Amino acid sequence: MPNFLYRARDKHGELVTGRLEAASVEESEAALDKMGLIPIRVRKDSSSFRLPDFKNLFDKTPQQDVIMFSRQLATLFGAGVPLTRALFSLERQASTDNFRKIVKSIREDVEAGVSLAVSFRRFPQAFTELYCSMIEAGEAGGILEAVLQRLALLLEKNSENRAKVKSATLYPKIVIVGVVIAVIILMSFVVPRFAKLYSSFKIELPLPTRMLISISGFFANYWYLVIIAAVGFFLAIRMYFRTEGGKDFRDRMVLKVPVFGPIVLKSVLSRFSMVLGSLYQSGLPILQSLDIVSRAVDNRTIAREVKRIEDEVRAGKSLSAELAKSEQFPPMIVQMVTVGEETGNLDEMLGKISEYYDREIETSIRNLTTTLEPILLAFVFVIVLFLALAIFLPMWDIIKVVKR
Repeated sequence: MPNFLYRARDKHGELVTGRLEAASVEESEAALDKMGLIPIRVRKDSSSFRLPDFKNLFDKTPQQDVIMFSRQLATLFGAGVPLTRALFSLERQASTDNFRKIVKSIREDVEAGVSLAVSFRRFPQAFTELYCSMIEAGEAGGILEAVLQRLALLLEKNSENRAKVKSATLYPKIVIVGVVIAVIILMSFVVPRFAKLYSSFKIELPLPTRMLISISGFFANYWYLVIIAAVGFFLAIRMYFRTEGGKDFRDRMVLKVPVFGPIVLKSVLSRFSMVLGSLYQSGLPILQSLDIVSRAVDNRTIAREVKRIEDEVRAGKSLSAELAKSEQFPPMIVQMVTVGEETGNLDEMLGKISEYYDREIETSIRNLTTTLEPILLAFVFVIVLFLALAIFLPMWDIIKVVKR
């Protein structure tokens, strides 16, 4: 995000100047308002050339550091340790220099009167929107300790699920890498020799063989262009997915990806139920809870649907009725939310929904290898069939020429 320079007055009327990161001038002014400052002038910092999109392209804070930070902060804060002192203690215990600098910046912001949520949002490479929104709710509702504990549990669960997905997809990854290496070797050493052999017989080559020889020749002559194009494509995709339109497209399409799409949807629905149930149980109004959930579900398609539901609930309609109108929320969620509204146990029902989808996610991940095997076999079969046809089809014509 770009930097903005600001001039503002604090609550004592003193002039304050500084720099902050934000998406726009309006967001900068909103951040200053949360910091207790009255903006005088906010302008974009154009004093130096920067590449903000590349700055944090590969700069990611290990998830385990954030989990440990959340647990320790919850423990210290719950024990009555002042927040600034707790942050100072965690700053000294940080396992990496990068995370130590982050905690130090957060401590300095808190000492200056900035809220935790606003300070956390300055470091998106470490703290997600879900994390910041939950912290914001914890500060507003006076339940920061409970929110930090829940966040640690949620991050641990997400980390475990990622590890299980990596483990389940390890075999397919090895097979695909092996196939790619084999194809590269064939294109580099085997196909050129067959091409020379076929050209010496002056025969018309089948289409698969002509395609294979053309591809092999292109790779042999322009391999550097292939590498540049691959790296450029990768960076372009990463850059695009950091734009607003790219994020919308990614979140919309990821729900439609075979095999992985249903797992992502279950994960989002589990998070929706868990966060909404936790906030509602903590005493936050349903409208405020839905607003926070819309920023915490980590999928823009679902977030827009939650915002629509929030608007309809604000107009006096029931939550279950609006969930029933959505294509993203299955009937099971609608029925359990209906029962929760009727019995006054909405938070309990939402907790059960979250537990149900957590179990579904675990089952889906366990079955991931079995599900991917047919797709993997089909992929390998197509590659092997194409190579076999391209290499051996001309053999029949060569045998006929030799017999003559």
